[in-house]
Amino acid sequence: MSSNDSAASARTITDNRAHYKITRTVTDPNGKTHTETVDVLDDDAVKLMRDLHLQDNNQTDVSRFGCFPLTSSTKASQSSTATKRSMVTQDNKEFIREALQVHNELRQKHNVEPLRLNNDLSNLAQEWANYLASTGSLKHSKTKYHNMHVGENLRSQSWPITGKEMTESWYDECNKYDYRNRQSYQPGTGHFTQIIWKDSREVGFARAHGESMNFAVAMYYPAGNFLGEFDKNVFPLR
Repeated sequence: MSSNDSAASARTITDNRAHYKITRTVTDPNGKTHTETVDVLDDDAVKLMRDLHLQDNNQTDVSRFGCFPLTSSTKASQSSTATKRSMVTQDNKEFIREALQVHNELRQKHNVEPLRLNNDLSNLAQEWANYLASTGSLKHSKTKYHNMHVGENLRSQSWPITGKEMTESWYDECNKYDYRNRQSYQPGTGHFTQIIWKDSREVGFARAHGESMNFAVAMYYPAGNFLGEFDKNVFPLR
C-alpha cells in the first residue's frame, strides 16, 4: 500500500491539551484510494507521524509523508492530480489574497463576520511552514499570539498549493458536519469548523516548498475548536 499525496491535521483544545485528528490518503495495489484517520493527544501526534514517515520511507516509490488543517478531502484521480499540478501559477501575494477571499466568502455563507488579515500571524505562519518544509513532518506548532495559542490548519501536497484549493479542501469537511449535534467535537470536521468559527477574527497564511512536498499553514486568532463552544460558533448555511 502506498501513500497518496496529502495528509491532514486538525486540532481541538480541551483542558489545555491539544487533540489532533491525523488523516492520510492511501492507494491500494488495485488503484483504489481510501483514508486512514486516528485521534491522538499532544506530542503523541508527533511520534505517530514520525513513525509513519519512517514506515513510508522503507517502501519503494513512495512520496514523502506530509501534513495538511487540517483535511485530506482530496480524492481526485491521477489524471485530475496531474491537471492540478500543471495549472498552478500563483505567487505568495496572490496566494494570501485568494486564501483570505475564499475564507471570507465561506464565512459569509454561514452568517459570520469576515476575518482580517494579520501580517504578524502570516509571519508566524511562515516560520512554521518553513519548519514543516525542512522536516517533512506533520506537527502543529505551539505558537502563541498575545499570550494565547492560535488556531491552525495545515496542508501538504506534491503540487503547488493555491489559496483557493487549500481553503476549499478544508471546507469540504462541511459535508460530514451534523448541526444537530453541536455540543461536542465531531471527528473529521476540525478544518471546516475553524474556517467558519465565529469568534476567530484574524488570520495569517503562508506556504513553503519542501524536498518533495509543498506545505501551507493558516493561523487563526482567537483560536477556534474549543470543546463546549461549537453551538455558539458554528452555524449552518443561511
